[in-house]
Amino acid sequence: MNKRLLIFLTIAMLCVISLTAKAEGPVKLAVHIQQQDYDHPTRLWNFAESLWVEQGPFVEASAQKAFAQFGDHGYAMCNSKVEAANLLVWLRPNLYFNPQISTFYGKVQGYFYTADGKPLVRITGESKSVGRLLGDQTKVQIAKLFDAATQDLYQRMQSNSQVYDYLNGKVKGMVTLNPCATAEFLPVSKFRFNAFQ
Repeated sequence: MNKRLLIFLTIAMLCVISLTAKAEGPVKLAVHIQQQDYDHPTRLWNFAESLWVEQGPFVEASAQKAFAQFGDHGYAMCNSKVEAANLLVWLRPNLYFNPQISTFYGKVQGYFYTADGKPLVRITGESKSVGRLLGDQTKVQIAKLFDAATQDLYQRMQSNSQVYDYLNGKVKGMVTLNPCATAEFLPVSKFRFNAFQ
């Protein structure tokens, strides 16, 4: 009697779990930022002072603002739990400061992969702003710089027909897996110089 009840409850729980998983469906975009962008800062310097900046937190905050335009279940960061997604984008930030003309340059490269790991396209968003290295005020300026670069990436992404078709599920035979599971196997350059790659 107890075995039958246990089997019945197990089957009922599996049915409820499978129904809720199918109701949500995959997110449109899974966003991956490499761990080295959080761990290894970039040095911004002028002739009198320097500042070390971790680019990962800035790009993550910018991506959350830009991709929030997808709405509910539109995107998810790979550091959260992602069950399935139509596309994976690997965001690679790059920041440079030219002290001679006091200009910040920001670039966010988005490498797009299908859910099963095939490379699709690379799209780049760029921005620049005039400013100086002034401690905490510099970090506010860098946040605005990456916001503009990520918004530029988002606009270019929307106008790309391949990305648009994958995001909206219009590709025949499209697979929606968990692309974040394979994101850690993406190639990473051993050295990141303070220059545009």
